[in-house]
Parts: sequence; structure tokens; C-alpha cells
Amino acid sequence: MSRPVKLLLIGLHLVCPLIFFTDLTRNPYVTQIVLLNIGLLAAFALHLTFQSREGSWNFPRTPVDLPWLVFGIVCLISWLYSYFGHVEAFRDSIRSEGLRVSLFLIINAAIPFYLAAAWASEREESEGASVFHWMAFAVVWMFLWSFFPSMRIPPKPISPSLMDHIFDPYGMIVWIVGIVWVLRLARDSSQTALRHTFLTVGTIAAVYGIGQYFSVEFFWPKVLNPYGVRSVSTFGNPNFMSSYMVMLLPLAMVSYLEAPTRAKRAAYALMFISFEAVLLCSMTRSSWVGGAAALAPLLFSKRLRALALRDLEFHGAVASLILAVALLWPSSSVSGYAPSVIGRISEMADIVSKSTESQSAPYSPLYQRFLIWLCCWTMGSENPFFGKGFGTLELFFPFYQGHFVDQFELFRTLRTHANNAHNEIIETFCQTGLLGLGTLLWLWAAFYWAIARSFITRWSEASPGEPAEVLEGSKKKKKKQAVQMPPLPIEPVWVLAAGAAVFGMLVDNLLNVSIHFAVPGFFCWWQAGTAMGLLSRGDSGRTLSFPGKPGAFAAAGLAVLLCGWGASYWVRNWNREAQYFLGFKYMRQGNPAGALPHLESAYAWFPREVNTNYELGNAYARTNKHEKAIWAYKEALKANAGYDEIYFNIGTILSIKLKRREEAIKNFTTSWAINPLSRQTYVNFASVLLAEDGPQKHGDLAVQVLSRAAYYFPTEANFLLNLGSLESIRGNHKRSIDAYSRLLRQRPELAAAEANLRHVLKKSGLPAPPIVAQLDEFRLLSQRLSSRQYDAKSLSMARQAVDYFPESIQAKFFLGNLEMMGGSSTKAESLLRAVNKAQPGSVPVLMNLAQVLSRNGKISEAKSIFAAILKTDPNNAFARQQLAVLNR
Repeated sequence: MSRPVKLLLIGLHLVCPLIFFTDLTRNPYVTQIVLLNIGLLAAFALHLTFQSREGSWNFPRTPVDLPWLVFGIVCLISWLYSYFGHVEAFRDSIRSEGLRVSLFLIINAAIPFYLAAAWASEREESEGASVFHWMAFAVVWMFLWSFFPSMRIPPKPISPSLMDHIFDPYGMIVWIVGIVWVLRLARDSSQTALRHTFLTVGTIAAVYGIGQYFSVEFFWPKVLNPYGVRSVSTFGNPNFMSSYMVMLLPLAMVSYLEAPTRAKRAAYALMFISFEAVLLCSMTRSSWVGGAAALAPLLFSKRLRALALRDLEFHGAVASLILAVALLWPSSSVSGYAPSVIGRISEMADIVSKSTESQSAPYSPLYQRFLIWLCCWTMGSENPFFGKGFGTLELFFPFYQGHFVDQFELFRTLRTHANNAHNEIIETFCQTGLLGLGTLLWLWAAFYWAIARSFITRWSEASPGEPAEVLEGSKKKKKKQAVQMPPLPIEPVWVLAAGAAVFGMLVDNLLNVSIHFAVPGFFCWWQAGTAMGLLSRGDSGRTLSFPGKPGAFAAAGLAVLLCGWGASYWVRNWNREAQYFLGFKYMRQGNPAGALPHLESAYAWFPREVNTNYELGNAYARTNKHEKAIWAYKEALKANAGYDEIYFNIGTILSIKLKRREEAIKNFTTSWAINPLSRQTYVNFASVLLAEDGPQKHGDLAVQVLSRAAYYFPTEANFLLNLGSLESIRGNHKRSIDAYSRLLRQRPELAAAEANLRHVLKKSGLPAPPIVAQLDEFRLLSQRLSSRQYDAKSLSMARQAVDYFPESIQAKFFLGNLEMMGGSSTKAESLLRAVNKAQPGSVPVLMNLAQVLSRNGKISEAKSIFAAILKTDPNNAFARQQLAVLNR
């Protein structure tokens, strides 16, 4: 590999994990993704072009070449099966999502794998700059960035110029200094220099993340904590940052053990502890397990175990410090939910405790994953051989989720939007079936067997040139004496370190999604390629010959064109994202007219992104350009047809603004299938189904919609009122009576529902249900209370009313007041608390509750309630008087 390509790749490893903008794109890591993809394509194109000077291309030969090829073929077949196996309405989305995921597989996985393998397969002698030079760079560079808040140009409020959100003279100078300095340190382009780049970048990101955890911001005017106490560092997401640190742990540990002096070991130890600490700051438990998994394979190395036994005094001190950090790491100083590390782990006990308590809510982080896995497993099971289709998980997941949240009450509070399955095994099966999963397992089996075989064949070899003594302390004397130790075995420990990093990432992604995002995914495949490249040293590789140099350059030219198209894809995507975010900010300020030019520009740059097109539709809708809004929403569906909000908005505009009811019904039906928990969907859908000739034409569908609406929202009177009316119109009088009775059990004070019930009974001639007589008694109780008859008979009638109507807030309020007057203040408090919980903020309820609390000796709570009443109603004389009495 040529030196310019190596330096470009070192620059990518430096810049991409660290650069981020807070006011340029919706997600701060978008620029990282774009730079990384463009840089990788440029490096690949340059690599092939430089090789063409020899008239051929050479690729490293690795044990996973065949599995890689077969997996790619399976992905293609799976996608083709999905594309032609679904109706036309989904094909644009399948094309869009398939392209996005395929580009990730090629650019973020295959290209870094083979570039890393090509680099690592070269023999080298140089050891590069010392770790102290790299640490000096890290300290000085962070020091320069600490001046950024005071030196940068003040930001402009929503400037339409992208340069105002990107360029800053001081920031540019610091970046130039950093890039030039790192390229200077790595000028020999050795694997050692590359590893030091990884470790130095990780150290800078770790220090920044630890600062975030303790509310210390080095580079921006205010602390950035979009995930609360969970540090994101420069990665924009705690799960991405934590996975990156997981992969650095074995590299730092092997560097530490291989270091020849205590001073260098101390430097690597500091790096390791910083990675450990920021990993704890991420609060990502899957990465904590992944970190342990990444370190575990190092125990298989006889060489590393032997190194660990040398200088036990120093190793013991470092190990104690590492253990202390893990056990004693404090809670974050960020306000809000801030558990300690031990507290975060102890939360897992909720899985057991809440599963045994029938009334408790499920442990959300776990049960939400159960929901995702259930949906993904069902998707894959429909076609066990090829799965649902490569790249289609995000597209089809919402339709399956809609079914399961409708069927299982357990999942109704856990509805989510899943980009990935949070389990790599289930995700692969979901999208590519057993063939894809089997091929992927084959790939990793071949990968780790190759690493294991390299240790087996060299297990007992010794290195004659390495020192065979360590220093051991004497118990009787303070001076040190030399102690002979066996010679160290020769083992490919850096192969093991890279393989261990990948293993940690794979374990992490049994509950995480980071392998599918640019920077952590790229670093994972880079480590995989490095391991295979180191093993292939001395192998001549695979040569692709051409008819002379012209043929090679012609092929390279074609590769450059393809890479250029890929780079343009990401340039267009970045411009779209930047323009979209500008429009998004205008929309949030209530200025859709100001947002439109930016959203239209975003669409022009890249027309297949769902969020951009959806927001464009919203802007058109809010500026009364209804036909354009429908067009934009349909363009959003072409990008990803799995969002219920899009179908809902189309249905609403078609029904209310454009009067195209039949089209609206189709869209509401889809929105309802994706999200059966949306109250507003039921409201709008029912209004369309009941309009004009709806009860005759769409009566069955209307009954289904209203029945589910009443099930999910039993306190919404209109759903049951409309259901009762619809059933009456359709001649289903018994069902109509049941609907009105259900409503009146909850709201016996609703005169309209009672009148409708009596009308249906009279019309149908059916016998009156018991609730009719009970309603008569309730009306009599209301009359007695209106005439201030607060006697024993009224109390008895109120108790009977609560028995008749146990869900009625009105009945509980009547009884609570009467119990208070009758002297049962404990019962009154319980009833009035229940009423206040159901109707928070009601002044009459709060007044009575405060009086009961005062009688029960809960003076402080009573005073706070009276004070709250006076805040909303300053002229309330009774509350003021009672508060004055309680304050005496």
C-alpha cells in the first residue's frame, strides 16, 4: 500500500471519531459518516490506481474471502426476493433502503476490511514515535481546543449560509495543527503508528466524555448532555462511544504488557483507565459485558500471561487501580436520573422482581428488546431461507410491531422505531434468513479458527532475543535483585488483540446496534481486516492481472468512477441533511414559509430520505399547499413506507381539505395498522367513516375502529357514543345498548348517553338492563346533593352509587364529600385522592382534599394544596382563609 493512502487512512482514523458539529445537522455524527465514507472511497480508488502502475492489482488472501463473497451473494438474492415478492407500493422503499444498507456493507465493512488487511500484510521494521510523543500531542491539542469557546466566532441565529455553521478560523487552525502533527508522528506509516493513532484518539474522546459526565465542558459554551448522565463524547451517541472504547481495551492492554519500561507501561495504563472510565460514563451495560469479552481472549496468550507475571509489583498497583475505578466510579453530577455504576447494574434485579409482581410495569430496556426481537423473528420466519429481505428491517418492522402491541398489553407502553434488531443474530436472520445467518457464522468461525490456528502452530516457540529476567522486591532489603524467568514465547499477540477487539464488539452487539453505524462499525471491520492481514504476511496474495498497464489503468478508472458516484451520494446526503436541519429549525419556530426553501433544497439534493420529505410535506400543509403536501408525503413513503404519521397526515388532508374520502380511508387504515395506539388516528378515522353515507358503506370497518378506540380510550365518551349510535343505525340494538351501558358505567352523569340508551330501548322493545334503574337512583342522589341534603340517606345512596359505578369519578367525588361530612375522614381522603389523580388540578376536588388532609393531621400537605389553589385562583377567599389558619 502506498504511503499517501496510508496517511489518508490515518487522517480518517483521527478526524472521523472526533469531529462533530452541534448546529449543523440533526445528529452530530452525520458529518463523521460523510467524511468517513468519502475518505474510504478515495483511499480505495487511490490504492487501486497506484497498484495499476504494475499492470495488476494485488489483494491479500484471507481465510474469510469465500464467506465474504457468499454472504454478499445471499444478501443480493434476499433483496431481489423481497423486491419482487412485495406489492408495487413498497418497491420504491425497498430500493431506497436496500441501497442505503448495501452501501454500508460495501463502504463501511468490506472496503475497510480489505484496506486494513492489505496494510497489515506488509512487513515493516519501524516502531514509530514513542507513546510519550503521542501523549504530548493529546495534551497540547486538547489544551488548544479549550480556548475554542472564547476564540470562536459567535454563532448566528439560524443563518441560511452553511458556512456560518461550519467554518471557524480558530477551529480550522487547531484542526490543521492536529492533522499535521499526527501525520508527522505517523510518518513511517507503521502498524505501531496506526495503533498509537487509535489509542490517542480514544484518549482524547475519553477525557472529553469523562468531563461531560461530571458537567465539565472543554470545547463548547455549554455542557452537551443529550442523553442525560450518559456521556456521548464526540460520537453523538453513548452506544457508539462505548463500543469504540470496547475495541480499544485489548489494544491498550497488549500495548501495556508489551511495553519495555515502567514509564511506557504507565502511559498505556493511563490510556486503558481512561477508556474504562468513559465506558462506565456511557452507562451502556451491553458494552460493559463487551469490554470484559474483549479482554478475555488475551488470557489464551502464553506470551501475555508470561509478561503479566513480570514486575508483579507494578502490575498489581495498576490492576488495583483498574478494579477501584470499576467498583467505586461515582454518580454523574448531571441533574436528573444519575445512578452509580453499581446502581446501574442493580437495576437488572428489576427483571426478576417486576416479573413476579403482576401489577408492576415490565423492565422497559429488556422488554422493549423482546418486542423488537419478536417482530424481527416473525419477519424472518415468513421466509426462513432468505428472510424478509436484506435492508428491509426498518421498513417493515412497524407493521409487525402494530400487530403485537395490539395483541399484547405488555408491549403497549414500549412501542418504538427500530432501525436495527439490537441483536446481530436475530437481525441477520430477520433480513437474510438461515442462509445469511449461516454464512455470517461461517465467516466468523473461519476468522477465529485462523487466529486460534496461528497460536497453536507457534505455541511453544521462544524468542531468543528477549530478556529473560524481571525485577523482584526483596522482603529483607529495599534494593531490587534480578530473577531469571523463562524466555517469552513468540506469538502473534497483535493478531489476538485485533481479534479480541472484534469479539468484544460482537458480544456488545448482542444487545446493541453500534456495528451498523459508521465510526464504530468501520473500526470493527478495520480490526478484523488487521487481524487477517497480519496472519497473511509472507503470502503472495491474490493477483488480478490486466493486459498491460493501460488495461489496469482503465479498470482503475472505472473503479474511480464508481467510487466517485459513491462519494457524490454522500455529498448529496450531507447537503440534504444540512438544509433539512435548517428547515427543521424554522418549522419548530412556527415559520413554515421560512422553512420551505431549505426543505425544497434538501429534497433537490437527495430525494430519498424519509424525514426530509415528511417535514417538507408538513411545511406545505401548514402553508395551505395541500396538493404539494400530498406529493411530499408520498415521496416520503417512497423513501420509507413504515411511518404511521405519514399515512395519517395524508388521510387528514385528503378527508378535511381535499374531500377525497375513499383515498383518505385507505391511508387511515394503513396508519391504524402500524400504530393501533394513536388516539388522534381513531378520532380522524372515525369522523371520515361516519360522514355522509359512511355508516352504510363502511359500517363494518367503522364498528371495528370505534370498538378498538373504545377499548384503548375508555374514558373518551365520543367513541362509545358514536359506536352506540352506529350500531343502532345498523339495527344492532343489543350492541348499541351494550355500548351505551359501558359508557354510563364510567360516566353516569352523561345525560346524552342516558337519553340515547332509553331511546334505543324504546325503539327496540328490548327489556331494560339493570343499569337503567341504577341511573334513576344516581339522578336522585344528584338532586339530593343539589338541594344540600347531606344526611345519612344520601351517604348510603352514594355508597351504593360507587358499587353500581365503580369507575365513575363523579360517584367517588360524591361519596368522598359525604364521608368527609359524616366524619370518616380516612375514607374521604382515599376517595378524594383517587378523584384528584383522575382529574388533576380541579379546584373543588383540591379544596375538599386539603380540608380532609388538615383533619387527618397532614398539615404540610394541606398547606401546599391551598397554596397551589391560590396560584391558579388568587381570589379564592376560602383557600386564603384556610391557609392563614393552618399557618398560625
